[in-house]
This record gives sequence, structure tokens and C-alpha cells, in this order.
Amino acid sequence: MRKILILCLSLCLFMLTGCGSSKEVKKLTAEDIKTYGSQMKKDPLSGDITLNGIKYSLPVKAQSLVENGWKFNDYADKGKPLKNYYYTDSVYMDDGKKGEDTRITVTLYNTSGSEVKFDDAMLGAINVKNIPDYKNTVVLPKGITLASTYDNVISAYGTPKVDYMKQMGWISYSISDLGKFGQELRIDFDKNTKVIKSIYLKNIPK
Repeated sequence: MRKILILCLSLCLFMLTGCGSSKEVKKLTAEDIKTYGSQMKKDPLSGDITLNGIKYSLPVKAQSLVENGWKFNDYADKGKPLKNYYYTDSVYMDDGKKGEDTRITVTLYNTSGSEVKFDDAMLGAINVKNIPDYKNTVVLPKGITLASTYDNVISAYGTPKVDYMKQMGWISYSISDLGKFGQELRIDFDKNTKVIKSIYLKNIPK
């Protein structure tokens, strides 16, 4: 009887542990890219981005990412009310394990005119880095992914506003230069392979 009880407890513990583990991200297929691309606006500065199969249109409430499994790393203002004109662009989010393989860097802000609860903070920019064994999937308008090249991006979006590919390995599309505000898509590439190294997408209205 005691052995049966121990076995049952062990089974329950295993099930609880499994339920608490992070959900495995499905690898992108060509069909996925086509489907996700069709769900977004064609304009690369629209703020549309699909992360792990879920579409977001920046700016969004940061809580919408939390509801889809993303977790904030610890930082000074986490959970605190945010004053009007609050702005920080170096906040880490991941699957809760705090590893680089699931990390994104986001910008949180508040321009509501008054103090807001942390859960009501707006998220206006996302930075994703293409590193070995990276688990998150990213799709931008017209099917651009972390596996895309410089030529793929130019073919999809046309001539960038700034093209430092030869000198520094990055390009940028933008509508306005308003410092913390505005719309921008900056993409960094490996200068040898010309494959995307990082994507920075911002859409923060003035």
C-alpha cells in the first residue's frame, strides 16, 4: 500500500512539473510563413510582427505578451505603477528561464497622460537577436524571418532609408525620426553570409 502511495505521489509530481514547463515553440515551415505573412499588413513599418505564431501590432499592451506565455525578467520598475512619460528600452522578456535562447528585448512606455498600473504599460518596440539555438520564431510582413538575407529584405521592402550594409552591416526603414517615438525597422546582418543577425521594430506614436 505504501509503495502504491509513493508511486501515485511521484506521478502527480511529474504531471505538475510537466504542466509548469514552458511550451515548446513550433518550428517554422514554408506554409507557416505564407500564412503568417498573409495575416499582416504589407507595410514593414505597420508595427505588425508574428512571434511564435501569434500576431502583434505594435504598440500593444505589454500584458498581451504575458498572456501568451512571455515573462518579464526582474528589473527595477517591474510591477510598479508607471508615471506619465515613462520610457525604458532595455527590458528583457523570455519563457521564464531567463536564457538568451528565448529572449527578446522590449521598450515599455506610458504616454496616457496619467500614472498607470504596470499591467497597463504599452509595448512599442521589440528587438530580437538571431543566435545559435534560438527558439523563438519571428515573421515580419511579406514573409521576412530570421533566416532571411539582405537581398530577401531589399526584394520585399525596397530601398531602405539608410543603407550601411557595406560599412557596418545594417539597414533601416523609417518614416520619422522623433527620438524615442516614431516608426522604424532596423535590421542587422552578418556581413559575410548576409543573413539577418537582429531585428528591431518600433512603432511608438508621439
